[in-house]
Amino acid sequence: MPETSRSIATYLSIMLLLTVATQIFYIATLGGVGIVEGWPLRSTLWTAEILLFTGITIASLVALVRSPAMLWGWAALVVAGAINIVQSGIGLSMFLPAAKAGPEFAPLMGTLLAGSFMFYNLAKAIIGLAALLFGLSLFRSDKTKVRAIGLISMIAGVIAMILNIAAVYLGLGAVPFSGASGAVATFFAACTIWLHTRMAR
Repeated sequence: MPETSRSIATYLSIMLLLTVATQIFYIATLGGVGIVEGWPLRSTLWTAEILLFTGITIASLVALVRSPAMLWGWAALVVAGAINIVQSGIGLSMFLPAAKAGPEFAPLMGTLLAGSFMFYNLAKAIIGLAALLFGLSLFRSDKTKVRAIGLISMIAGVIAMILNIAAVYLGLGAVPFSGASGAVATFFAACTIWLHTRMAR
């Protein structure tokens, strides 16, 4: 892996880890808090996530060109990043007006929420695919510890794919732990990408 590609992959792994951190922080601070009441912090986090996912999409596109050995993994991250931009954008631009519109517009809010989470789960499923692909690449290593991390990443990726595809099909709130499995897969995707940069030295 060329030096420039290693730098891009390092930045990409950091951005992926930051998205996991923002999700954990969001759940810890805004779980059960209404849209209007929690809007200042919620909008700040969603803006940060849009910027992170934009960076992930751009970096993955560059990696796609510079590191052809892992084309499918980079391509998966490009698509996941783009979908997450849409998902966060729906929340940032539409949730507050819909929430302020009053009880008579509750069905509209429900529709927006369901649509946003459909994109959310689809993106998590695709990140699960990325974790599977990058993990598979590590699993081919001759080092036992690296192979173990690759195997864990593959398992996390498969679980995230299954749960989140089911969530896309069944709808909002139908599949417990789908989002959490996606966060775990994102963490391992970041770890495997970072390990690739270390092994390429």
